Amino acid sequence: MYNIAMDERRIKIKDLEAKKSSDIKAREQLLEGLGEALFTRIGTDEPFDSNAEGTPGGVLAEYRKLQREVAESEEKISSLEKEVSRLKDFEETISARGEERSRLEKELAEAYTGIGKALLEEHSISDAPESAQQHADSLLARIDGQETKLEELERQEGGIIKWLGKSAQITVSKALLSKDKSTLRRLYREAGEKYIAEKPVESLAGDNIETVKKAFELKKFLIGLSEDMSGLREECRKIEDLFGGRDSPSRRVRGLEKHIANTKGKYLNLYQRMGHLAAEKRDLLASILNEKDDPVFEMAGVFQSQVAQSELQIEKIKASISVDEEKDEIEKMKKTIVTQQQKIVAAEETIAGLEKQISGSEHRIGELEAFIQDDHAGKNQ
Repeated sequence: MYNIAMDERRIKIKDLEAKKSSDIKAREQLLEGLGEALFTRIGTDEPFDSNAEGTPGGVLAEYRKLQREVAESEEKISSLEKEVSRLKDFEETISARGEERSRLEKELAEAYTGIGKALLEEHSISDAPESAQQHADSLLARIDGQETKLEELERQEGGIIKWLGKSAQITVSKALLSKDKSTLRRLYREAGEKYIAEKPVESLAGDNIETVKKAFELKKFLIGLSEDMSGLREECRKIEDLFGGRDSPSRRVRGLEKHIANTKGKYLNLYQRMGHLAAEKRDLLASILNEKDDPVFEMAGVFQSQVAQSELQIEKIKASISVDEEKDEIEKMKKTIVTQQQKIVAAEETIAGLEKQISGSEHRIGELEAFIQDDHAGKNQ
């Protein structure tokens, strides 16, 4: 029964400790909420004369410092996000204009090719370079020959062996034709490009004037577009230089957000400290307290009283357990005394028996020694 009772008391202590912790937590939350409300109520005012440590003014000064840290970090994030947004806009614009440039370059290449064809094949534009004209005429003759040869091969008939030979010749002819056409097209484009580079737009005339003017306009526009893209790339480089090479903007933003969260986490401690000061030293915060705070103070007092009662009950139960433990030790010691006393009695009895044996042995020794002496005396007579 004794051990069961002790176990029950230890369970009771655990229950009281749990209730005590719950009441402390509830009181801290209550005062934390009060402290937060007081900081909100204070706003940007400075209602305290002293900023000494441990005073409401000192706690408010710590709060202001944390607020500045948060504001600075938020300003940095805002600045970074603006720069990232600008960088993204520039990159999207560069990409879009790159696509436009690619499209216009294809148009310009087609215009050059048309102009070159007009120069070298159709002769609708004069001033074709002699070397280019000769090269073009040679290619045109070869192309015409390859096309004629292909037509003849297509018309040929015969057995399987002849068909295999014909198929190989067709493949070779088509490859040569394709190569010559590609070379001719490149020659047209180069001739057209050279013509545009050397011919002033004011002196243009002839049937292909619109194509030539379009080429001039495309070339001029593409030059402007390239300059515009270079300017945008320079702006991107400047923004990237602002970010520095150590961390990416997104990583820096995450670091600042983490710093803000950690800093705001410190607010809770300041809320609690301000709430405790309000509950324990109301006169120091009289200028910002009002009757709406009274229920909070009353409830905080209830929780504090319950905590004190739990602590008192815990100490009493612990004292009761200590008393029982001391009694248990006393009982153990008494049992040990009885055991030792029993051992002493047994030892005394053993000693008495041994002493009696010693006495009997000594008596026999005396008799034997007397006998020995009488035996010596008879021999001497």
